[in-house]
This record gives sequence, structure tokens and C-alpha cells, in this order.
Amino acid sequence: MVIRESAEMYLETILVLSKEGAVRSIDVAKSLNFSRPSVSVTLHNLEKEGYISIAEDQSITLLTKGLDIAKTIYERHTILTEFFEQL
Repeated sequence: MVIRESAEMYLETILVLSKEGAVRSIDVAKSLNFSRPSVSVTLHNLEKEGYISIAEDQSITLLTKGLDIAKTIYERHTILTEFFEQL
């Protein structure tokens, strides 16, 4: 499965934000410092591709496919961060 780096970044951001509670597109936009319209377009594309679900209240949930990718990316970043902090 091929997924763009930008999509990985969105999925990882949603994962991290979800640890604090419900995630909305405005939260993703603020976290990534992107415009709300561009975030909205990307999130709807991720929803169409089956990575996330956007509820009627606009809360975002990672679906299994998206969650697996987000966890992998998060773990990779955590390992790299720990490695570089030890240098």
C-alpha cells in the first residue's frame, strides 16, 4: 500500500490529538499550521480512501487502516527522536 508522506503526517497528527480527546479539522489545522480549507480537502480525501471517518458532529476517527499507518509512523518518529536525543 502506497500512501503519501503528507497523508502520513495527517494520520499521525490525528493519532496524537486523539489522545487528548475528540479531534476536529480545526484541531488538525492548528496543529499542522495549515489553512482550514486545505485541511478539509485532505481530510475528505482520507475519508474517501478509508483511512478516517468524519462524523456528523465533525469529529474525526481513525479507521483500522489509518490507525495502523498512524501507529507505525508514530513509533518510527519516537524511535528516531530517542536515538537522536542520545547522540
